[in-house]
Amino acid sequence: MERKDSGTVQEMLQVYRERGAVDHKKTLAIPFEQRIPTLIEQPGGRVRVSAAIASSILSAFKHIDKARMDAEQIVELAENIIDSSFEDQLSIEDVLLFLKDLLMGKCGKITGILDMPSFFEYFEQYRNQRYRTLEAIRYEEHLNQKSMGHAARSSSEITLLKDEDPGTVMDLMQTMYEARNDSQDEAV
Repeated sequence: MERKDSGTVQEMLQVYRERGAVDHKKTLAIPFEQRIPTLIEQPGGRVRVSAAIASSILSAFKHIDKARMDAEQIVELAENIIDSSFEDQLSIEDVLLFLKDLLMGKCGKITGILDMPSFFEYFEQYRNQRYRTLEAIRYEEHLNQKSMGHAARSSSEITLLKDEDPGTVMDLMQTMYEARNDSQDEAV
């Protein structure tokens, strides 16, 4: 992770926004290798990720009058974000996008002091919205699979189980077809 200036970071994050709002479909498309749980497994990864998140939080909190956390609490907050990132495979981009939304008031007006519990309440709103997007994507995939039909039904091949005798299966199928043809003949 290299150090980037604020303009470069904002430019990079613009990819994950659509008309000013976070496009969770894009953040969910970030490869798992680039998400916090995987990044911290690399040598020195946890320290680098923690420093990146803590410095981003510190930068954001400079613009929030009601943020009342010292450097030690901010580091603890960054560590808690890392620890909870396993729940939904967060990326650093998710944290940065959330901080930007928090600054812009898109998470709601900060009425009281912004401490660790209230920070996580706001962050939970972001994560819930992200999860709802994931559910919608999964549902859409399910409907697409469902509309394609069952693979076994559309196949003309008959598969046998290991212990089934092909001759017996053939006799059974012939009996079934004869019975079906007989019932169709009676209906006519």
